Amino acid sequence: MLEILTRHNWMEYFEKLRGYDDGVAQEFSLSLIPWTRSRATILVRGLSIELTPELIKKITTLPPGVPWRKEDKGDSQTTKKKFFLEGEDPIEEKNRVRRTSLPYPWNEVSYHLIKYISCEDRYSVVYGYHFRLLEELRFGAETPPHHRLSIPYFLL
Repeated sequence: MLEILTRHNWMEYFEKLRGYDDGVAQEFSLSLIPWTRSRATILVRGLSIELTPELIKKITTLPPGVPWRKEDKGDSQTTKKKFFLEGEDPIEEKNRVRRTSLPYPWNEVSYHLIKYISCEDRYSVVYGYHFRLLEELRFGAETPPHHRLSIPYFLL
């Protein structure tokens, strides 16, 4: 996990998570008001902040890349199919895959992505949009930088 995150320049982001405040994180997520695909507002403890991919990039120090839209579900399903190599047989249920059926180390990587990147609590299943992040980590090193996923845009 450490090697994968280091190779993709994500470790600085994870280092910033040390000592985070659960209460503030929950207040932050519950007060998020999306305005457009690239702008949202939050109100936390009386402070109003406008979120943009640029601000998320600056705060998280995650690398920039190509924007991603949650509406592109078809692309997520294609990405899910492309993620698996020959001989890797995941257990699929409708539009999701059992996390435990992912090959090592991706079963563990997906857990950390779900918990710390998409901030969800459904740890047992991996959805199409998670596969976009997993694909980035598994095959992204071979992708030119201007074609890589924008993690700040994805987070917003």
